[in-house]
Amino acid sequence: MVKKKTIDKEALMAELDLHKTEFSALRSEILQLMDSERQYLNLSIVAFGAGLGLAPYISAQESYVVLLLFPLVFHVLLWEMLKSIQAIEYIADYLMQILVPRVNEILKELGSDEKDVVALGWEKHSTSKRLVKGPAFLTASLTPTRHWVPVLAVGAFLIAYALTIRNAGYFPSRGELVLMFLNLALLVWAALQNFFTSRAAAKNAN
Repeated sequence: MVKKKTIDKEALMAELDLHKTEFSALRSEILQLMDSERQYLNLSIVAFGAGLGLAPYISAQESYVVLLLFPLVFHVLLWEMLKSIQAIEYIADYLMQILVPRVNEILKELGSDEKDVVALGWEKHSTSKRLVKGPAFLTASLTPTRHWVPVLAVGAFLIAYALTIRNAGYFPSRGELVLMFLNLALLVWAALQNFFTSRAAAKNAN
């Protein structure tokens, strides 16, 4: 019986080490996703600046369709940014719902007096600080975030296109009209995705 208990303890210790490695790997993945998200944001800002810088040249060359092609770049960047933040949410949910409770359970079985895992304390602390209720929940869903930068850039290019062709007395071709409506549809989709992503983040923090 004593030998069996010793084997069980060794198995729990081995599992605890595996969870420690898993936690470190997931934390590293979160940091990588956050870094990728910042890079996509920087690319959005650079692309927006480049587009504005080329606007006079585009107008002079009457290549107005370029102003409708630029927004497609921001749709791709936004999609990657949203995928990164959603992946972070999935990992955080796994940490708090699966990994942390299991580690606490192992410590309890090993006879630890600790009620919480010190190494994971920041996750619980930061989650409680993000508690959102009532009107603040709606506010959090609408609060501007860095994910709105690509959305605003798309809107800015569509407005620039409309003003440019109006000043030039130019009527858009059928292809340009298709691109314009496509960008408008994607703009609405992007705004909704931002809204629901922010809302989900606020809800998960609750």
